[in-house]
Amino acid sequence: MINLLRQLVTSFLSTIAFFAAFAIAGDVLIAAVVAIASAAAQFVLATTTHGKLGGMKWASLAVILALTGTALVGDDVDASLLSPTPVTCTAPHCVCRMTLPI
Repeated sequence: MINLLRQLVTSFLSTIAFFAAFAIAGDVLIAAVVAIASAAAQFVLATTTHGKLGGMKWASLAVILALTGTALVGDDVDASLLSPTPVTCTAPHCVCRMTLPI
């Protein structure tokens, strides 16, 4: 069980580094740079020591590259959305029309 948890943490080390850097710094760009550097170091270390990468390391690398790529594109919020939908509040039971009890 301990070995499984160790493998899981090392596989998602770059993802954990991203969230930790974002929680500490509060800046997505700094967190993205930390995550990419961590993923690159982990990739080089794994290929030099073991010679091959497991599926979880490839998945972690893909997640980091995809998410940090969208974060580094720019500050435009609509750029990271696949299909932006305008909110019109025209539905009769729309949540935005409800009054919240205080």
